Order: sequence, then structure tokens, then C-alpha cells
Amino acid sequence: MNTVNWQVEHERFMTIVYPRIVKAATHAFWHWKSNKRPDAIQESVGKVWDSWSRLLLRGRDPEPMLAGIIKFALLWVRYDRKIGGRARKPDVYDYRGGYKQQYLSEQGQASPSDRADRDNERINWQVKTGDDPCALAAALESTGISLSQWCDL
Repeated sequence: MNTVNWQVEHERFMTIVYPRIVKAATHAFWHWKSNKRPDAIQESVGKVWDSWSRLLLRGRDPEPMLAGIIKFALLWVRYDRKIGGRARKPDVYDYRGGYKQQYLSEQGQASPSDRADRDNERINWQVKTGDDPCALAAALESTGISLSQWCDL
């Protein structure tokens, strides 16, 4: 069992890590809108504390890994991951949202941009080859020729 003195570790975190992560997050998210910036900074602090405490529970010293912990916490927040779960509004560009990108015409009509989409009207998905396998099987049966004999002709 790992016995961690959380009071001491919290003081260590606040003196060593907290100023660095706030400075790094402020620098990383300076271009974000002013209403999202404080949340992003605090989410980064929370992610660093989460990583810090998990390393302590495993019996490792997180201080030598601090630069990597901060970097990945900033990436975690930048790519819209949350410690407490996903945001309420789905991101339309996120692949988990299940949305499809659409092209808009000059009149505002949406059409699928994905070539493989079955609703794509630019591709004719009903291809007629002219050969009906049922008709071929019926003709071979009526003449008494097997498929292997017909292929050898």
C-alpha cells in the first residue's frame, strides 16, 4: 500500500508546478476567446494535478517528468478532452459526432462531400451491366448445359 502525505504533495505541487502550468497555459491559449480561456487554463491545471497524483500513487516522482506532463495536459485541453467528460454541445468536426461534412451551393443547398456517401448524386450507384445471373441460369438449365461447360465454350 502506498502511503502518500497529500498535504505535503499538495504544497509541493502549488510551489513547483502551479506557476509553471498557469504560465504555460496562458501562453498556449492566449488566442482563445476570452470566455473560454480561464476554463482552458483551469482544465490544464486539473489535468496536470491528475497526472501528478496518479504518478504519486504508483510510487514515482513526477518532478523530473514535469515538462512532458505540462505538454500533454495542454494538448489534452487543446483537443477538447475534459477531465469531467465531454462538452454538452457536440463538435460537428469531431469524428465521434457522427456528422458528415456538406458542400453548400450558391443557393444554400447542401450536398454530400464524401464520395462514398450513398446520397451523393454525382455518382450513379445503379450500374447496369446487362448480364442478369438469373436469366443466365435459366437459359443454361433449359438447354441442359452446365456452368462449367458454358465457361469452357
